[in-house]
Amino acid sequence: MKKVIRILIVLAMVIIGILPVVVAYAISPPSSTPTVSDMHYNRNLLETGDILLYGEYDLPYDPVPTTASAAQSFIFQLIDTDNATELGAITPFVFFDNGYNEGVFGMYFAPADNFTWGLSYILRISQNPAQFASPTSEDYLIAPTAFTTKTSQLDNQVELAINVINLANELEQIYTTYTLLDTAAGGTVLSSPSGETYFRGVIYGLQLMAPSLFMVQVLEYDTSYRTWTTTNTDNYSARFDATWVGASENATMAMFDMTQGSVMAIIFILPLMIGSIVVTTMKFRKAEPGFIMCAVLAMLGLLMGWLPAAIFATIYQLLGMYIAYIWFYARG
Repeated sequence: MKKVIRILIVLAMVIIGILPVVVAYAISPPSSTPTVSDMHYNRNLLETGDILLYGEYDLPYDPVPTTASAAQSFIFQLIDTDNATELGAITPFVFFDNGYNEGVFGMYFAPADNFTWGLSYILRISQNPAQFASPTSEDYLIAPTAFTTKTSQLDNQVELAINVINLANELEQIYTTYTLLDTAAGGTVLSSPSGETYFRGVIYGLQLMAPSLFMVQVLEYDTSYRTWTTTNTDNYSARFDATWVGASENATMAMFDMTQGSVMAIIFILPLMIGSIVVTTMKFRKAEPGFIMCAVLAMLGLLMGWLPAAIFATIYQLLGMYIAYIWFYARG
């Protein structure tokens, strides 16, 4: 009897496996046709040749579905001019109304994606077959006016920031319970957390593409190797060549048999430095103000070509050592 029961169980499992699967679709079709509007293209935002497409969408639902989010139900596709080749695809970022109704989308293309600037591509809103019994799609031709006329990185970043602020203003009027914008010393920025959370989710890398939109700025340090040269100091030393000042310097150099920077430092810079230390010591009973004047005079002397670079560097090293002495030893 047990063998018969086992055989019946196996047969039941086989029959269930070959029966047609009945799919329980999650949501009904939207209340009206989904649309996109206010689309923009910006370029050279992170690197030369990159492109960002962004704009508004509307997936109208009343009531809003709760069994599946818009990210599970709809796909935004950028289609080539042949009406078949997919260039890129995203899903809505879920924040307001489970991702349905009004929102913003963004699609980023790196230079390697071979995006052709200026072509009228197609934005397609497709229904996910896993959620709809009879999935459909809507195509929208992107107008040439969506392409920015700006070319530099700075101009494109500024334009992107302005467009995002406009989009945030529109969403604030729709979703009145959310605050998406805030005011900072430098102007209007995305609020924290709602504004920053939403638009950073919609446009990945937005904080680097449009830093002015954020209260806290993210800056990239230049860590590349730098080769230091004496080009500037060489130019400073030749500042008065072919002038009457240069002729006078050459005559003085010949008289004392010294280099240009050395002789001019002895005649002008060194007396001024000593004088500033003496005067401040007599006037204020301390030499520190005179040392500050020496630092300024050393910079002016270098710019005039009247102080050798080696002496300039030595003076600043001595000043640095003196400051270290004041901070770490004299106050102990």
